[in-house]
Amino acid sequence: MSLEGALKEYQLETRIDSDQDYDHVALEFIRQLAAALDGYRNDPASELTSDRLASALDALRRVPLFEPELVEAVRPEVGRSAMRIIEGPVHTWMHRGLVSITDEPKLQAIWLRLLQAGLPRYAQIRHGPIEYGKDLVALLEEKGEWVLYMYQAKAGDIDKKKWRDCVAELEEMFLVRLPSLQLGATPDRVVGVLVSNGHANPYVEPVMDAWFREEKDVHGREFQFLHLDRLVQWIANHKLTNELRLAFKEHGVDVS
Repeated sequence: MSLEGALKEYQLETRIDSDQDYDHVALEFIRQLAAALDGYRNDPASELTSDRLASALDALRRVPLFEPELVEAVRPEVGRSAMRIIEGPVHTWMHRGLVSITDEPKLQAIWLRLLQAGLPRYAQIRHGPIEYGKDLVALLEEKGEWVLYMYQAKAGDIDKKKWRDCVAELEEMFLVRLPSLQLGATPDRVVGVLVSNGHANPYVEPVMDAWFREEKDVHGREFQFLHLDRLVQWIANHKLTNELRLAFKEHGVDVS
């Protein structure tokens, strides 16, 4: 073998050895970090006295591809991750984000995005001067049947004044039928839904309860009330938290 060929072979072997070393150090960083975060999750008191988090950062520092400035930038985020694990997850971000919405068109737009995530046969905002009580409508398939949901969305708590406005709109939902042009399927059930990012206050609560029961018993109309907590529960049950984050970002709702 020529001197030139031997030199090239030596350089190749050296590079392979170096790459293997880099991989080993990178894997060591991942292993130490995972073990440390798992320790904070299962036994934070013991993990606080260990040096696994520091060892992980030291391993990252030994990877030649990373500048010292990058390691220092990563350090606080690693610490924040550990603190989030110790303090536990924050569950109320959905409540805080939804409650902050005071603009009903924005609430309607976010609710539409959540409905679209379920791949409905049809979903549309119909809010306007000739909505006939229907801010949004969606045709969804549930347990083998087509259900047409007609939504009236209200921002904030429902008081007696707001409820009087709601009643007329909720009645129009069923009085004026939705044209079948865009549905693509005949609904097996029709449900009217009052959506609120608040609650019914104690003064109007018994009135609403009596009205919903009367509509069911006398007229055979099915209504639901999705207040703030039921709304959050619906989002969680349908695994739409990521969709909600994206909708918040799209419409400028800050939950940071």
